[in-house]
Amino acid sequence: MLLFNIFSFLFILYNQANWLSSLLTEKYISSTCNLSYTTLLSKFKQLNPDENILQKLEKVPEDVDFIVVGAGTAGCILANRLSENKSWSVLLLEEGGEEPLIASIPASLPALVEISRYYKTLSDENSCLANNGCLYISGKVMGGTSSINGMMYVRGTKEDFNTWDKLGNPGWNFNDVLPFFIKSEENRNKDIVKLNPGYHGTDGYQSIQRLPYEDPISTTLLKALREIGLNDTDFNGANQIGSMRAQATSKDGTRASTNVAFLRPIRKKRSNLLIRTNSRVMKIMIDTETKRAIGVEFTSTKTGATKVVMARKEVILSAGTIESAKLLMLSGIGPRDELQKHNINVVQNSPVGQNLQDHVTFMGIRYKLQGGEFLYNPDCATRQLHLNEYLKFKNGPFSSVGVIHSTAFLQSHLEPNSTAPNIQFLFQSNATSPDSCMYYNNFYLRVVLLSPKSRGYVKLNETDPFMGNPIINFNFFSNSSDLEELIEGTRLGLKLANTTAVKESIFKFDSTPLTGCEQYEFNTENYWRCSAAQYTVSLYHSSGTCKMGPRNDSEAVVDARLRVYGIKGLRVADASIMPLITRANPHATIMMIAEKAGAMIKEDWI
Repeated sequence: MLLFNIFSFLFILYNQANWLSSLLTEKYISSTCNLSYTTLLSKFKQLNPDENILQKLEKVPEDVDFIVVGAGTAGCILANRLSENKSWSVLLLEEGGEEPLIASIPASLPALVEISRYYKTLSDENSCLANNGCLYISGKVMGGTSSINGMMYVRGTKEDFNTWDKLGNPGWNFNDVLPFFIKSEENRNKDIVKLNPGYHGTDGYQSIQRLPYEDPISTTLLKALREIGLNDTDFNGANQIGSMRAQATSKDGTRASTNVAFLRPIRKKRSNLLIRTNSRVMKIMIDTETKRAIGVEFTSTKTGATKVVMARKEVILSAGTIESAKLLMLSGIGPRDELQKHNINVVQNSPVGQNLQDHVTFMGIRYKLQGGEFLYNPDCATRQLHLNEYLKFKNGPFSSVGVIHSTAFLQSHLEPNSTAPNIQFLFQSNATSPDSCMYYNNFYLRVVLLSPKSRGYVKLNETDPFMGNPIINFNFFSNSSDLEELIEGTRLGLKLANTTAVKESIFKFDSTPLTGCEQYEFNTENYWRCSAAQYTVSLYHSSGTCKMGPRNDSEAVVDARLRVYGIKGLRVADASIMPLITRANPHATIMMIAEKAGAMIKEDWI
């Protein structure tokens, strides 16, 4: 209701601005249009519905029952579930700020720079060559990456979770985890729920719903996918192979991050939940005699003030694949040689930072729009109409993410012994506007490798381990079979260019060779190898650095109940615990991990 009221108020102001501009002479109209349009979007970046003066004045206690580090996808869910017990006090710490209003507008992906955390990975002879490293992005805001991502809700396959169980993680097979997926879900598309009984929930906190506006190009791409045999399916039902207009973590045309879904409804109602934004956790406090996590030390990014808070029961680390690994190492939990190199006291020798995985793709198959396509490159007056439509009805181009949600999962010939997909087709526009991903003149078909065999690592920054970004090396294509699978997937993706849907469309296949690969004939194997090495792209789906596994697994950091080996009172609950990356966009799986973690913590303490 609060979000609706803010949008309604801004819509009134916006209409007044439009009325005033109509009184001006024609030569001023264009500049006035740009001013009112950009001013309103700028206001969206500054406003948020969650500012709470009383909470800011409330003193942080000396101790609480549970401390959750990181208010991202998992942390928001854990804070909700743990504070359901009124006798428990919960402190949620987030380095970023409150989630701004701009994040609730689906098309605003390009405008979320200020709430994103940017990393530069290492390059090597196999990958990330063009820019001497790959870009990696995660959220730094309430809701974490769920506040900045493409909102795609895809769980993964039965085989993913059954394999986790077979690796020595009891309680994590598909039948075990399905109830936790369902628990979160408020699926608002009745056709999906009806066609897939037993797979979806309707009573959870997290709204799942198709975005209301479908990009016409997105519709064309779905037709093309069907032409090459990738028929309609529900990725979250019994069969993952096929195509779909993906469901989103959204509600009535707005983004529903885990902050919006799990915290906003309860934040002002539960006095036992305290949230502190702009709070950077510097270290987990560990009693070296009992080897128990007893609290955290955190610093205000606004004032620089440092405070220690003690945890009577547990500290739960949900800072994400990169930052959870970093914080464990800074706290003395990590590879002995790595910690000693930085003069960090070794509390627990542990393979933290190893087993790093990500879904890899590259700037491969490109399409460009024909000239004069006004919908995708409109003038300011039309953009105002689009924004008007969104503010009033939560519909129109601003209620969409464009081509992203037309996607497919498929199986190549190099994955013969599995019923699960190994390739995803994911489309991504090259936005021409800093405000909307719906305005573009070309787009890519990202051929995504879902089950990479290459493994990387995260290490501490060489010169400033505490404040500097960690060293990230994904080691893309270090296992040569990954590149073979990606090239085969590219061959399959090229079939789309010959479909009737694409041939009759407003966009055309772009066969211009990429810079740095002109020496190879386009569409030869050497050309694609060059393109993949030069223009490697991370999908920002990192996982695995705090691997879940049995005690005899030399790479395991946590056990099947997500407890850190060797340290009492400390768990990790985020994408970093995945032993193997799932064959899906990981957001839904991270929510499931948090739901399951919350249930296990309750079992252990009640």
